[in-house]
Amino acid sequence: MIDSRNTTALIVAAAILALVLGFSYGATFNDGCTRLKDAPFGCLEWWFSRYQTLIAMFGAIVVAWLSVQPVLKQLRLSSLQTAVALQQVHSARERLLENSVESELNVLETLSADLSRGHYECQDDHAALPHWVWNMNQEVERVRDRLVQRQNKNPGGEEMAIARQGLIEILGRLSTCMSAYNGSVYLDADPEYEVTDEVRATIEAAELQAGKDLPGQIDAVSTGVGKLRDAFMADLGKLRTKRQLYDRTLADADLP
Repeated sequence: MIDSRNTTALIVAAAILALVLGFSYGATFNDGCTRLKDAPFGCLEWWFSRYQTLIAMFGAIVVAWLSVQPVLKQLRLSSLQTAVALQQVHSARERLLENSVESELNVLETLSADLSRGHYECQDDHAALPHWVWNMNQEVERVRDRLVQRQNKNPGGEEMAIARQGLIEILGRLSTCMSAYNGSVYLDADPEYEVTDEVRATIEAAELQAGKDLPGQIDAVSTGVGKLRDAFMADLGKLRTKRQLYDRTLADADLP
């Protein structure tokens, strides 16, 4: 940008000088100088007398151009220093996002796959399914707690924060559903705990409803993980675009 302005200033100055010389040269062959042939400096005096304004303007442009060069050089250096700093910042954020969020997504996608595969394998085995739900509920709660901690730090942007919060809520509903699915198991685990028939009926109704809701809750986890990955790719793409902009700026500067 600055180099382009310098070139333009030189072109304008050269055009003005050419204009002055052209008029002067033309006047020489139109007998303008003969009127001042007895003057101490002849045609030279005539040139300066007739075109002194243009000559002064050209001189002012040259002086201004020369005087502004140190300022332009300092501005260019300051701009490059800013570009270097921002390029480093965006590169660091890009690496952080790639390293931290990619591992987070791998854990979430593994959980989603385990949920889908495990439920498919155990859904017709009414003896094994409650045990699987019990074990997976512990894993779901553990992953959800990690997500909450990640949300507090939020290495990504706003889109990732929204997607992660949505997934935290999905895992919370899934955990509640899994706990309700094993509601009667919790009662039977403590035979000394007395419950009324009304309470038991409520728990068993919730358990029955949880069994119906469980497949949909598991599918929701897969959808939520997909949204989080989409948000991750969008945020990463924005960071890469900004970093590549500064990369081009520094490359065009032809730094040593």
